[in-house]
Amino acid sequence: MKKVLRQHPARTVTELRQKLQEIWDCFTPNFCQNFFNTMPQRISAV
Repeated sequence: MKKVLRQHPARTVTELRQKLQEIWDCFTPNFCQNFFNTMPQRISAV
């Protein structure tokens, strides 16, 4: 999210909300599952 917002910064709160919603809508169940599956490795790294 942060990378996308830095590339296309919002100028208003409404624009920010819209951009965040667009990014959020791109998160597929598969993306979330992959992120979930890598959590043990991420926690171990910390």
